[in-house]
This record gives sequence, C-alpha cells and structure tokens, in this order.
Amino acid sequence: MYYQISRITEDGWIAIDAEGYDAAPIIMLAQAYQQKMGGTLIKPYEDDAQFIIKGDPYRLVFQYDDMFGSIVILNDIADKEKVVEILQELFQELKEKK
Repeated sequence: MYYQISRITEDGWIAIDAEGYDAAPIIMLAQAYQQKMGGTLIKPYEDDAQFIIKGDPYRLVFQYDDMFGSIVILNDIADKEKVVEILQELFQELKEKK
C-alpha cells in the first residue's frame, strides 16, 4: 500500500496521502503502529474513524474524515522528527506487504 506524508502543520497534524478508500488506509496504519509499539488499539468514538493506542509513548491520534482525509495528530510537536521516522518505517513495511 502507498503512503506518503503530504504536509505537517505547525500544530502537529501530519496529513497523509494513501492508496485506498475511506478509512481503510488509516486503520491499517494504526494497526501497524500498534503492532510496532505494543499497547491496545482503541476507537474512542463509535461513529468516528479515530484510533489511539493505549500505552503509546507519543499519544498519537490516527484519524480519517471526509474533510481532512488521513491524519496523524501529534500530542507534542517536539516528537515530530521521531514520529515521522517511525511513520516512514511503517510506510515501507506496509508497501512491502502489498
């Protein structure tokens, strides 16, 4: 599967271009992140495509909606470089699984 960071906002929203429909790419990314980091995948709101990992040291939010698309939201902008590095590794792993 294809993933690429398209932009990162000043307030820590990482916009991701991905191959696939609707929330499927962000779900796959959240699951891959959960497997890499450990913890438990949680969907806090039943009707939203939003996911967090209980036990995640970076406290990321993985989200899809029709307006913004696939987004990873940083809890702390200071973690940006490390999180981008982790996401790039996951992108490569998901690409190789295709």
